[in-house]
Formats: sequence, C-alpha cells, structure tokens
Amino acid sequence: MKALLWILVGSITLSCVPGVRSEKRDATERTKNVLPYEQPLRSLSLPPPGKLPLVTEPVTFRVFIPSVGFIADLKTNAYVRWIEEQTGVHIEWIETDRVSARNKLLAMFASGEYPDIIFGANGTGLSTQDIYRYGRMGVFLPLEELIEKEGYWIKELFDAEPTIKKIITSPDGHIYGLPAVFTDDYHMTMRQKAWINKKWLDRLGLAVPKNLDELYQVLQAFKRFDANGNGDPTDEIPMAGATRNLENVVLWLMNSFVPSGGPDDSGDPLLNNFEFIVDGRVFFTANKKEYREGLRFIRRLFQEGLVDVHSLVQDRSRLRFFVEGPVNRLGVVVSHHPANVATLSEDPRAPLHEYVVLPPLIGPGGKAYTPWLIDAVIKVGELVITKQCRYPELAFRWADHFYRIESALHDKGIEGVHWERIPPGKFFLAFNGKPAKYRYLKPLAQEDNAQLNMGPGWTRDLKNEFAIDTGFSYEEFLYKSTQVYEPFKVRRYPFSTVSISDRDFGEFYELRRTIHSFVMEASNRFIIGELDIDRDWPLYLKQLEQLGLSRYLSILEKNL
Repeated sequence: MKALLWILVGSITLSCVPGVRSEKRDATERTKNVLPYEQPLRSLSLPPPGKLPLVTEPVTFRVFIPSVGFIADLKTNAYVRWIEEQTGVHIEWIETDRVSARNKLLAMFASGEYPDIIFGANGTGLSTQDIYRYGRMGVFLPLEELIEKEGYWIKELFDAEPTIKKIITSPDGHIYGLPAVFTDDYHMTMRQKAWINKKWLDRLGLAVPKNLDELYQVLQAFKRFDANGNGDPTDEIPMAGATRNLENVVLWLMNSFVPSGGPDDSGDPLLNNFEFIVDGRVFFTANKKEYREGLRFIRRLFQEGLVDVHSLVQDRSRLRFFVEGPVNRLGVVVSHHPANVATLSEDPRAPLHEYVVLPPLIGPGGKAYTPWLIDAVIKVGELVITKQCRYPELAFRWADHFYRIESALHDKGIEGVHWERIPPGKFFLAFNGKPAKYRYLKPLAQEDNAQLNMGPGWTRDLKNEFAIDTGFSYEEFLYKSTQVYEPFKVRRYPFSTVSISDRDFGEFYELRRTIHSFVMEASNRFIIGELDIDRDWPLYLKQLEQLGLSRYLSILEKNL
C-alpha cells in the first residue's frame, strides 16, 4: 500500500484519519476534511492472521457507534478496555443516539468527513440496501480481498456456516459489510409462537391440542365454562393476539394450512408474511387455495367468539391487561414469547407460569408449518470500513478479532465476576443437553458497563453451552419451547439479508408495499365478512395479478 508521510507538530500517534487522499491536496481541502489530531502515516508490520496483539505502537481509529442502551460509558467500559488490551488498537468513539444516527451518518457522507469505521451499522439505520448502495458509490471499502489475505476467525465462521458468505455478498460480487451471526439465539429463528394456559386446561381436564379440531374444542370449553375459576363463566377470552406480526392470530393459525408470517417489530406491512423458499424456489402463499381455506376456518373462530375480534386492531399492550388483571382472562395468546404479555417472574404463582407452548397445529391437509427466520439472527453489515481509512488492513484485522469465541465470551461480562469456565471435574447440564462449558455467576446489568452487545461477531452455540440455572430459567424455557417448532420450519424469503439490484430496487419496493398492504387488508375483510370467501376470491386473485404479483415474484427469484 502506498504510504503518505505527514509531518505534524505535536505528540506522535498512529491514526486512521478521514479525508486523507493525496499529499498534493490544497489547504482548503485539508482544512475541510482533516481533523486536527491527524498524525503521520507509518508502515505497519502486522503479525500473521490469528495472532494478537495486532500492533505494539499505539494506533487510533475513529469509530462511529450508535448508543443502544447497553453502554454506560465507552471510555471505561470493561469490554472495550479488554479489546484494546487484546489488540493494541485504541478507539476514539463517535457516539450518538440511535434515533439520529442515520441522519448524522448521511450528513458525514455528504461532507466527506467520514469516520474510519462504522460499528453496529445496522443499529444506525443503515439497511442491507444502504450498505450495498454506499459500497457501489465507493464510500465503503470492498472487503473480500482483505478477508482472503488477512482473515482468520471469520474464515472459521464461513467454514462452519457456508451460507453466510453468500448472504453477505452484494449483487456486484463484493462484500462491503461484516456480519454479526447469533447462531445461539435459537428461539429467535422461530419467533412466531402461541402459548396456551395450562392451568385452564388442567382445571377443565383437557390436553394441549395437537390439531385444529382439538383447538376448536378447547376454545369452546374456555368460552363456555369457568376456565379461570373465578365464578364467572363469561369473562374468559379463549384466544387473542394483536396487530404486530408476532402477535398476529391470523398468521399463526394460517400455518396449519400454508406457511405464513415473518418478524415484524414495527407493524410495517412491508415486512414479509407470504414469501418462502420451498425446494430452492420462491413460494408465495397468499394466493393458494389453502390460504382461502385457512381464512374460512379463521372466520369461523371469529364468528363464534373464540378469537377476540379486537385482535385485528389492538396493540399488544392490551393483552397484558387481560393477563395481569385481578384474574387472568386469556386462554391462548399469540406472541414471540409470553413475557411480552406477562411480567417475567420466578414466582410460580405469577401469570407467566400459567402458559406453556402451543405447538404448530396439524391442519386438514395433514401438515403444519412455522416460518424459519434464519436471517433474523444474521445482521449483514454490522461493521463497514470507509474509503478514507488509512490502515484498512489493520481495521479489518481489528474487526476479525470479534469473531473469536473469547470475544463473544467477554461480551457477556467480566470473567470471574459475571461468568466463569466450568472447572475440571465439575459437571453442570447446559441448555443444549450437553455438559456445560461455562456458568453465570451474576446477572449483567447496564450499570456494570461491561459489554457492547453490538457489532460484528459470531456466538457459535455459546448461550446454549452455559449451565442451566437452578430454579426457573426463562432461557431454558424458550429453548425447549422452540424445539417443539423445529420439525415444522419452512424458510421465509430472506428480505433482511438479500440485496436487491439497483435496477430492480425501486420497482421491488413499490410492489412489495402495494401487495402486502392489499393482502393484509383483504384478509381482514374476508375474516370479518366484508368480503365473501367464495364469491370474492376470484376477484381477489385477479387484483393481485393486476397489482404486479408475477413481476414482484420474478424480481425475488432473480435476486435470491
């Protein structure tokens, strides 16, 4: 790499600095783009890949980071200090709140005064498409050659999870961002779940349903009898949900007919519910005859008062009101996990402990499905290196360090304080059913200031290798509940990780908005009876095609 020698007055520190392009740059450009602390560029001699520390002389990077509530003070953060000890690299953090992070970055890009690295880029509001776009513009460096020549721990990730490299590769063949891969967040990969009140089942002498017919009988019993035991047989709500996709009753029930649903923390209809990957091809579900039969069954439940009609319009906070009132009124609730609707508590008498997982229910076709959201645990561009970084090899090597298992461990807190390795000769059972490798010593709180909880990295199966706590463990509860869904998973289209080509993106975005909004609105109208499921179904299919469904699916297929 061609080096530029700058001789400045002041203390000598090696530094990656925005705005350095040519030693012939005029004074005006220098004043505009270079911060006052810029120091001489020197040739760096790095150790072989996989060896630490990276440098023996101090080197400073300017790193932009969004504040997401896990960090009390970056200057004294225990994990940040550990990283510096391990690598020898010093970081000058440019911290901003998450809400304004994207706008501040865009202003930096417009001015040309870039940071060297953007850390936790997905938390700044930069989407996969943004990273691809700014990579094509030359703002972010392509990283595939650095990965090949300088990578070590990230290659371990690619060997263990071969699909990751394809996922993070943009349509032009370049890799502009390094991912965060949370393979131990098992319950996040099958997030669309339902929970049934086991206390009610036991009171009425009923078993957890396995199919739709059994669910129907259970909901009828919840409605007709005093399931909560308060003496009032009319105050029970057999089943309910909310508008957010992960609380959407319609989408959860539809999986007894055809795959439906996706992660949606915002209520945005653009997030996918109906696109899946079956036999390597894009499969759209909302125009299939099975979808119509699902609407027919769901309408029956609503008509008979077995599902709360407010589920189509209410916020999930309303569900907590039903569960945590003077008496629990809710029999079945759709949600990612029950702590969304009930306070997390170790007290066995708390409403949370009344619920057990309701498995995917076998439908009339003899099958059941659940969306497999493998891309929900992959953040494609958690770190990018900008074009004005003067030491890209070192910046990459610093980033590569985060893919170590040791880095993932130390982001869980201070060893010996928050966690420890299991000593030889001692046995504890882990979440994954194997002998535990580690165990927690005390909960990690924000005030401990000992983690970042963002940025590039790979957790492997780390969370599930920790010892099960004595007493109630919510993580164990979620892990075992998700295992019930495992046999039914179908991969949804990976919207959060795929990069649509520039040529197709505008059309794709508009088609997605239009089609999803139409399907969700029409489904609700079929359910409440504004549209007739038999008479109006042909018109619904015709309108889908008129809105551009075929073209939309061809774009998805081409960019898969």
